[in-house]
Amino acid sequence: MIQEYLVASNIADALTLKRNNARSVWFAGGTEINRMGGTVDAKVGIALKGLGLDQIVDDGPVIRIGAMVSLQALIDSPLVPQWLKDAARYCGSYTRRHMATIGGNLALMNDHSFLAPALLASRCTLVTANVTEGGAYSEDEVPVREYYTYHKQHATTLLLAILLPKDKRYVGSRRYALSVQNRSAATVAFGAMMGEALVISHVRVVAAIHGSGVQRLTDVENAIESGELSSREDVQLAASQALEAVDDFVGSREYKRYIAAEGIGQLFGEFLKGGAR
Repeated sequence: MIQEYLVASNIADALTLKRNNARSVWFAGGTEINRMGGTVDAKVGIALKGLGLDQIVDDGPVIRIGAMVSLQALIDSPLVPQWLKDAARYCGSYTRRHMATIGGNLALMNDHSFLAPALLASRCTLVTANVTEGGAYSEDEVPVREYYTYHKQHATTLLLAILLPKDKRYVGSRRYALSVQNRSAATVAFGAMMGEALVISHVRVVAAIHGSGVQRLTDVENAIESGELSSREDVQLAASQALEAVDDFVGSREYKRYIAAEGIGQLFGEFLKGGAR
């Protein structure tokens, strides 16, 4: 439980406070901190409000979205692509959408994330910051796949922004829950590009399964790119076999694997039909 809140004066100060305080956590929207059943276990919260991380900017080849941009701001912005607006709407509470941030939702990378599957499927780039023990400040651009793969190593870095490329990539997602207010059993996403001669490339298949975390199905991705999987049915079957799931209060292992694979199959079918980005 959070027992102390510290307010950072700038980004470097926020990173220094994080390094100097054991069991500390970034405080963005605060929707997971001190929430009953929440996933955040820390004693010190470091507030990020006022650091200029709440802007959405057209930055040439990319749309730059600050980590403190709320889910509702994503929905309201004319710069944000529809697939990300759709993922933000998975948060059914209007009040919570005004609090929860894109950076916080992605950084937690948990099994009920609204945005992580879609952002991973988009092949976006993240801007992160760090401060060394000697006080040297640095920023880096990290592909979202690396942030996912080395998530624990990024625990001390601060996510500053998400860079969405302005390409013709398809990105789609699905969320499965009893209601918008319930924990999702599965949230899935698919992203890919269709080139000349109908060559499919840069495929991403991602699923957040309750109880089993966020999963990237690289074998399924490779099989689609090689042409081994070419139909919705093929992709759905391969995804079902690759997904990890467990029995819990949200649903059975078989149920989660079925609905997640069904969603991935639907998205692949939509992609083949030229579904809108």
